[in-house]
Amino acid sequence: MGSITETFTGTRMKQISKIVFIHSLNNYTGSPNVLSVVIKGLAARGYNIDLITSRGEGFLSDIEGINYYYTCYRWLDNKWKTAFLMLFSQLKLFFMILFSRNSGVIYYLNTITPFAAAWACRLSNKNFFYHVHENMQQEKQVYVLFRWSYKHCNRKSIFVSHYLKTTAINCRDGIVVYNALHPDFIAKAKHYVSSGADKKQTILMVASLRKFKGIYEFVEIAKKMPQYLFELVLSETKAAVEHFTIEAEIPDNLKVYSTQNNLHPFYRRAKLLLSLSHPEACIETFGLSILEAMVYGVPAIVPNVGGPTELIEDGVNGYHANPHDLPDIISKIETLMQNDKKYQAFSLNALEKSKQFNEEIMINEIENYLLK
Repeated sequence: MGSITETFTGTRMKQISKIVFIHSLNNYTGSPNVLSVVIKGLAARGYNIDLITSRGEGFLSDIEGINYYYTCYRWLDNKWKTAFLMLFSQLKLFFMILFSRNSGVIYYLNTITPFAAAWACRLSNKNFFYHVHENMQQEKQVYVLFRWSYKHCNRKSIFVSHYLKTTAINCRDGIVVYNALHPDFIAKAKHYVSSGADKKQTILMVASLRKFKGIYEFVEIAKKMPQYLFELVLSETKAAVEHFTIEAEIPDNLKVYSTQNNLHPFYRRAKLLLSLSHPEACIETFGLSILEAMVYGVPAIVPNVGGPTELIEDGVNGYHANPHDLPDIISKIETLMQNDKKYQAFSLNALEKSKQFNEEIMINEIENYLLK
């Protein structure tokens, strides 16, 4: 029976000569992290893979067995120069795809940002789909362009949460595939958890340096709870983080870090994770740092709307909260930090829940969808 299945899968694979992945900005954030797991998983199954992305260090760097093609896009301090690079790189991408071959090639657009790639695929009748990570309803002006392109171009879409699918614009054919972590990450976490190493003691947040991510609320909570240690990891440069620490008047019990390419030490020290994004400005679509913490048995307090509620069950492996209600959040922190029995139950539930977000399941669902 196994040989018949393998032959059938091999026959279906022969229909695909290549998968071309497109991701605008390679860095150490959630969407390239998830994409790296997808690429490695499909490459391990024998697919011929190209990746078009930006230069620079990130989760998409140095993946073995794939072909790289680079764009000129990158972040600059000047937003107008950044916008120019984005438009110029998209223009080149448009013509690159428009005049490339159709037969047996699947174009995999990670996030809704590569709008020109979507139009090139649509106009030349190429086989493509979106992997949607971000909230389409963001108020940034550029999202008007992204939304409009998605609305008119999308044919097939993968969404990272049920919440995200329900907010999609004119989605023609879409499925929900939950994010998963690379087996190496899980193996490291399991090894640490089983070793019974250092006692967990910190309250952690991992976020970008944006006010609507709740970073100032996190600082205020740290100020009001001097008896605990807090750590804040921001996906920003050291210079930007230093400016923030001065401007926000960081208390002694809070340490702030710039971009980290290895978060394992932080999860090892963490007893609790906070995610405090403002729902009126940014409803989170999933929350990869929440899942990473769960693998370490770390409960989380998360916003009461959006994708994080599909990871955290209120009162089971963490709490839902209004990010603006600091007294309620502080009360929930105290409950978990002071009640060992409840904490241990939450911790075990977090670890058990994390097993539902499995890399093999994710790759199987994506592979079946692209072969459909």
